[in-house]
Amino acid sequence: MATLSADLPLERIWSLVAKRARMQAEGWVSRDTLCFLAGIAVVFALEIVVLGYEKSSVYRLLHPTQTTRTDLVWIVCKVLGLQAFLFAGFSLGLVVVASRFAQKYVGLHLVDRVGHPILRVFVFLLWTDFLDYWIHRGRHIGWWWELHKGHHSAEEFNAITTARGHPLDGVAIVFCYALPAALLGGGIGDAIPVLVINAVHAGLTHSILPWSWGWFGRYVIYPPTGHRIHHSALREHHDKNFGSIFPIWDHLFGTYYTGDVLNEEVGVDDNYLNRRGFRYDLIEPIRRAIRSVRGLPVDGR
Repeated sequence: MATLSADLPLERIWSLVAKRARMQAEGWVSRDTLCFLAGIAVVFALEIVVLGYEKSSVYRLLHPTQTTRTDLVWIVCKVLGLQAFLFAGFSLGLVVVASRFAQKYVGLHLVDRVGHPILRVFVFLLWTDFLDYWIHRGRHIGWWWELHKGHHSAEEFNAITTARGHPLDGVAIVFCYALPAALLGGGIGDAIPVLVINAVHAGLTHSILPWSWGWFGRYVIYPPTGHRIHHSALREHHDKNFGSIFPIWDHLFGTYYTGDVLNEEVGVDDNYLNRRGFRYDLIEPIRRAIRSVRGLPVDGR
């Protein structure tokens, strides 16, 4: 393999992108994908048992509204490996180069130096969740919010809403993760239980299960109601509960919602998505993000 350098020629970039695309084309049978689907299936089953079939994600997916159709498009992209391909395409291949560059020149694999495997998993989850918290806060500011808004445009929750998101939102996340991931190391991703647990938790927090888990949900692991508050359009819920798995970061940095109001609905005030088709949902957030960078009204008025 040719040496990766900072002045990588264009043909080399696209060679890496093409290789990544071929890998993703086979992603529907990959271990990661199977673990993701297994985790979502667990949530589907829990919803049917707890809420009943007609209130479950399965029922809503079989009787889709406009917003649910968007979720279905994104889950198909994820399962078929097309989501990562879109990331590479929208970044002109730079996400592939950034990840390779970071791994080659700053890959220290610090987590691999932790002795016990269970402790290693815990350190990995804690560190990545800390990164998730700050990246998530950044996604709610300025131009990045215009891209991240696609995820928050879901007007009803179901277990697959976790896959919804604009490709450029994903590109920005990849760039933010490249250096820390190289420092940390990525071997934990081979642990199937971790992959399934992450998928189950992501599905739970995007479901309408009414669980709050008491003190455990407030201080240890986010429950479904905790993340539903983050997706609320109510003013008092804005910019609250940014954490992914652990609420500790929101408590430490003053963004945990301490009130007692639980929203029944999710969405954003100025939602313009889920109405004009998938192509519009891809293009319009980019236009608004550009206008935000230029200091112009994002809606064009």
